[in-house]
Amino acid sequence: MNDIDAILARLRDAPVHPGLATIDAAVFDELAARAAAPPLSARAFGVAAVMALAIGIAGAALPGTSARAAPISPLGAPSALAPSTLLGTAE
Repeated sequence: MNDIDAILARLRDAPVHPGLATIDAAVFDELAARAAAPPLSARAFGVAAVMALAIGIAGAALPGTSARAAPISPLGAPSALAPSTLLGTAE
């Protein structure tokens, strides 16, 4: 793997995989199938909006805990053997 140019040259000279000849038809068939799928109705968007509103109101109504009660650490509780805690304890 030291000579990337030789590796790329071997890849360039390798024969083309026979499956690449049929990939275009498969991609276009899938695009046509997705375009033919019916779009979401206005009722579906309305139901989603009402659910989001209800969840937002319920979340705002529930009492939360104070942010000061939880330890501030992006990765969870700080470890007692973390290097940052060991450096400051020179005896």
